[in-house]
Amino acid sequence: MLKTIAVAVAGALLTPAQASAIPKNFLLYEKQARQDNEHWFVSQDDMEDVWNIQCSPVMFSGWKARRDAAYDTKIGGGQRTDRRRGEQLFVFGSAKGADKMMDRMRALIKECGGTVKSKRLRIGDEALQAARTIKATKKVPFPQTQKFVAVREGSAVAIYWDMHNAAAPLRTLARHRADARKMAAKMARYWSR
Repeated sequence: MLKTIAVAVAGALLTPAQASAIPKNFLLYEKQARQDNEHWFVSQDDMEDVWNIQCSPVMFSGWKARRDAAYDTKIGGGQRTDRRRGEQLFVFGSAKGADKMMDRMRALIKECGGTVKSKRLRIGDEALQAARTIKATKKVPFPQTQKFVAVREGSAVAIYWDMHNAAAPLRTLARHRADARKMAAKMARYWSR
């Protein structure tokens, strides 16, 4: 009853299914991505990984809806100059589910030890940024840098990320933080609880 009243006060009476739906072009770069399918792709399934820094592969799950917009300068990857960036949005049935995802990301970063630099940010209900550089080895012939900012607002989590090998980055952490602030404000209108 209180949820229905809170949603009605926000200006619309939404069913639980509608509350987890992500409007078209909601992501900051989604409209741009839909206009350039040579370098961008937009996905609503689990085709893309959750772009956070992990030292060992882990699957995330539990969301009701998700959307990804990813940019790749040259589809195929693996090249010395590989550079990618993107944004992801995950909507959970409750703030508790979104909070668990943030807890899980922090735990995974701790498992990496000192190879990852991370810190909490004051954006939305909670936010986190992290960066990791992997040196070139025989197994991994190019150095790789991974960065992301994740922000939770209510029952939603957005991630702004980029990855590059031996090439200039497409985004800085400062730009990811600015994007996270914009998205936190948008998410608050839909999924703040």
